[in-house]
Amino acid sequence: MLRAVADTHAIIWYIFADARLSATARETIESAAAAGDQIAFSSITLAEIVYLSEKGRLAPETLDRLLQAVDLVSF
Repeated sequence: MLRAVADTHAIIWYIFADARLSATARETIESAAAAGDQIAFSSITLAEIVYLSEKGRLAPETLDRLLQAVDLVSF
């Protein structure tokens, strides 16, 4: 079941355990994962992360971490 849709910042902050992600957002993501639910993000989020990585505005491993996280999800 789809639990929520996360924006670009929430995705990046979550995969890097950044303190800027609110406790509510972190709890929502973690409780969804624990329940076997999904947190979605839009395709533009993926495009934005690719673009910002290519421009050097995000850490190079950001895209790799996101793709690893997505790869763990079974469809």
